[in-house]
Amino acid sequence: MKICLTFCLVISVLSSSSVFAQKDNNANVNPKSTLFTSKEKDSMQVWFYNRATAMGLSNEIRDEYYNIILYHSYKMKGLEKKDKGYTPEEIRTKFEGLLQKQHKEIKAILDDEQYTFYLNTYEKLLKGVFERKGWK
Repeated sequence: MKICLTFCLVISVLSSSSVFAQKDNNANVNPKSTLFTSKEKDSMQVWFYNRATAMGLSNEIRDEYYNIILYHSYKMKGLEKKDKGYTPEEIRTKFEGLLQKQHKEIKAILDDEQYTFYLNTYEKLLKGVFERKGWK
């Protein structure tokens, strides 16, 4: 039950932030340069659930896993807002910094096999971001 509530919370937060901030996002972010597209956000939600299930995480670890990824995804999403004033190089540096923090926090709660599984699948998700941004 707690898993379903957490998953619903993740979906609600991502959905409501895009609905309520849609006008704001259009004013503050170049739509062609967003870090995560709507399709990637949708894929991430399904990915979180499927990967956590495949890794056999306990309810407590699964909740912590979701919270870590949700927190860092939210921070990554906000990097391109114009009011932040970051250059493209600063955005990439900060994105990679957040990504490393996320990896470190995730590694602390998973065993080695689960962490390797997480890294392999997360790299596939990030491939689209890196290609769109022209990052190597």
